[in-house]
Amino acid sequence: MSAATPTRSTARSSVAWRTRGLIVAGFTALGSLFSLLHYTPLQFVSVNLVQAVVLVAIGGLAALGCALRMPLLLLATGAISIIVGLVRLVTYDSTIGIISGSVNAAALMVGLGTALVAIWITSRPLSEKSQ
Repeated sequence: MSAATPTRSTARSSVAWRTRGLIVAGFTALGSLFSLLHYTPLQFVSVNLVQAVVLVAIGGLAALGCALRMPLLLLATGAISIIVGLVRLVTYDSTIGIISGSVNAAALMVGLGTALVAIWITSRPLSEKSQ
């Protein structure tokens, strides 16, 4: 087979990373729903309005990357999510503009960002050794 012809395993691999990416993107966007909960036993994560908008935007961009078969967009959204979450965790004692809010929501952003980066890492095909 030529290098330009996709094999069955690369097609399956493409579907697999896109499916995993869409699942994590969906959970990222759904994480913003915690901002609507005002019932304490169900409010696992306290999300303010800005954090909810960031989660929806990151989830939307990640889903767009999966739909357009652009795994690099998963890396970008994952990195943005990790950076925003870590900045909030590092600046826990102070309130800095729009990064203020719950630290458990920041931990959620770091975790979901890490998942998006991990999907990007596994989406790249392994190089085949020439025989």
